[in-house]
Amino acid sequence: MSLKLTPLNFKEHYEVIGNGIVRLKGFRIGIEHIVRSYHEGYSPEQITQEFPGVSLETVYATLTYYLHNKKEVDDYMNQLTSWTEQQMEKDDEKEPLPVVRRLRRLKEKNA
Repeated sequence: MSLKLTPLNFKEHYEVIGNGIVRLKGFRIGIEHIVRSYHEGYSPEQITQEFPGVSLETVYATLTYYLHNKKEVDDYMNQLTSWTEQQMEKDDEKEPLPVVRRLRRLKEKNA
């Protein structure tokens, strides 16, 4: 009797987009969303309910990867949070769109 063990195929569950961001393949959901839900106490089954279309297999694969590489994933999530905050600050510094300026003027006028 034997069991053929095959390693997790990264490309089967994930894709890497610009800036090294890892998302679930076919979704705009990052692995950080799955890990955060896990930290909030959600079970894998509940996580699939929170993210319709994501398979239970992918959730388990993500959590297994996280539990085996906790420090690396935590570091990745911290870097991602910092990068996101920087991007938001850059967006705040940009000149608002004309429609936003008009809405702000209307709001001030009616205040």
